[in-house]
Amino acid sequence: MISWLDVLAITTAALATAMGVRRGGGFLMALPIAAALYWLGLDYVPSPPWLLLLGLGSGLVAALVSGLLPISLPYKLDPYLGGLAGFAWGGFLALVLWVGLPSEYSPATGAIRYPALSAPPIIQDAVASSPFAPKLFALVWQHPEARKVFFGPAPGP
Repeated sequence: MISWLDVLAITTAALATAMGVRRGGGFLMALPIAAALYWLGLDYVPSPPWLLLLGLGSGLVAALVSGLLPISLPYKLDPYLGGLAGFAWGGFLALVLWVGLPSEYSPATGAIRYPALSAPPIIQDAVASSPFAPKLFALVWQHPEARKVFFGPAPGP
């Protein structure tokens, strides 16, 4: 059974896909701009929960830029390319929602506890009942580059 967290993440992906279809191929052309803004903003985000706002802001800038790009694609191909870009950005935002909840280091086990015990019970229940969140968190945590993208840069000494 899926939790409210899964519904929120899937809805985000669906809305981004719909925005891409509506904006068309211009959204595909603006997607690298959104990705670059996100990557440059990683160093300025105060904590991991702010990464979702950075992703949403980057996507909205891409949507704005896509309306300003003077491109002409074949009429039938335009919504498919935009939908593809929207699906990619929506999948990224959904992944941020699934893995961006608070986690903590457990000195007793030497592992990362997801979600953190200090998280509200509603969040702990949502992660516990989600078939996606714990697996995706473990997958992202194992890869250093993915960890930087989804959790921000590691704190300095």
